[in-house]
Amino acid sequence: MAEALPKGNIMAQLKQLALGNFIYENESVDHRMIQSFLGIPYAKAERFGLPEMIDTYQNSPANSAVGLRFPQNDVPPLLNFFLKNPMMRKEILTAKDKTAENAFVLNIWTSGTDRKKPVLVFIHGGGFTYGSGTTPLYNGKYLAAKDIVVVTINYRLSEPGFICVKTNGELSVNRGFFDQQCALKWVRKNIEFFGGDSSNITLMGQSAGGLSVSTHMMSEESSRYFDKLIVCSAGANDCMTLEQAEKTADHFLKQNRLSSSADLLSLPWKKLIRLKMPLAVLSTPVIDGVLLKDDAKHIMKEGNFSPKPVLLGTTGDELKMVDNKSWYKGLGIAAKDTDFREKCRQDYGEEGIQLSAKLSKQYPSLTEMQFKMMEMPFHVTALRELKLYSAKASCYGYRMNFVPNAWNGLRGAYHCAELPYIFGTIQDMDYPVTPENIKQMEIIQQDWAAFIKDGVIPGREVFADGGKITLYENTEATAIRFPQREIIEALQDTGLFTKISKNFMRGRDDNFIA
Repeated sequence: MAEALPKGNIMAQLKQLALGNFIYENESVDHRMIQSFLGIPYAKAERFGLPEMIDTYQNSPANSAVGLRFPQNDVPPLLNFFLKNPMMRKEILTAKDKTAENAFVLNIWTSGTDRKKPVLVFIHGGGFTYGSGTTPLYNGKYLAAKDIVVVTINYRLSEPGFICVKTNGELSVNRGFFDQQCALKWVRKNIEFFGGDSSNITLMGQSAGGLSVSTHMMSEESSRYFDKLIVCSAGANDCMTLEQAEKTADHFLKQNRLSSSADLLSLPWKKLIRLKMPLAVLSTPVIDGVLLKDDAKHIMKEGNFSPKPVLLGTTGDELKMVDNKSWYKGLGIAAKDTDFREKCRQDYGEEGIQLSAKLSKQYPSLTEMQFKMMEMPFHVTALRELKLYSAKASCYGYRMNFVPNAWNGLRGAYHCAELPYIFGTIQDMDYPVTPENIKQMEIIQQDWAAFIKDGVIPGREVFADGGKITLYENTEATAIRFPQREIIEALQDTGLFTKISKNFMRGRDDNFIA
């Protein structure tokens, strides 16, 4: 053991493991000493190449012990002074991380390496365009103090990770998903060196990370590397065929006035990540016969996946993120009732009018009703997948209405609002934290920790027992019927929710939202 290096109340040390020598920091958290191993390389890859897992570590130390991130466009800090968007707060951004095109690293928090503990692997969101495993929001130290080994991972983003390209005459697809899969494989193989139980791994993702973990659940290969699943505010997406992917690759080059993929290989990364590409394409997996052998949603519908315990749900105000008229206009939000009715009928037909009439009874504000209408695909996906998962294994659903105190609760239970409660990092956020917030955190952490450890949440109903989910609201957790279930089921086969989702994705391209 090398000499300890003091850093405030944190001690940086070198640990000798059979896998290699790793720098870690020792920090006292809730009367437990927590070891954090940051920047552990798990793979290497050429640009647009598939990742190769790292099996051995010759260098000492093996890890960087600092936060790393893949190339991404930064959000101007002053922009959020006006927008007050929770997705642009410093707690979720990555400005303090070092940028590298080979940031294939993962981070581990553990209360010790001497005995096996359940493992949580978290895949971050960010619209497949930004994020890292070391943003303050995802700090794993508080869950580690509850005897859970926490792992966060980096994966290639934007064009390097998800755009379809041809290299050397071959079509390259799903790279970001393969990065995630490679990290999962690394964890299954090596986590016991860090005190984790390799036979008790829970995979969790939120937003783009939630879409990712749902994709891995439908992947025959990926599903071998975890045992339980937590999906936050997302689900399986429609997929592209290889033929569609090839057309997408050609269109991408033409749209950006590039002659061939060779141009992409020579571009500096700062220019590469600024090329034009609809976000909807980045979030569409490809049926490549390797990661996915069929459309992910079809695999789920047919039940052709390995059953595992599942916890999934949404927040109560998924899209209540910004209060800005120009931003509203970009997303297609109407300011007048007459304008809305005309636009709604034009875009969505009678089914859209029917849905808006139903929502208006609960949300009389025209603007809020339109946001509730726009966020319906989140809840439609959750209900559909609760039904399908619960047919094969125990499945818990939730609706998170706990409200963080950002801007005095202005954004409600916004997209990502559950994360500071789950990770316990709400006590580190740059906004007032009330005793009520701490109580809410304790409730959420108790349920999530129970699921991560055993796949069972004592006192909570599984969805199959009566179609109920857990509502987290005020300082209580109660069983309720799935909100708006009747109208969702009445309209789910009309194509309405697909239209709403596509309209929203088009609006996202020009209006920053994660």
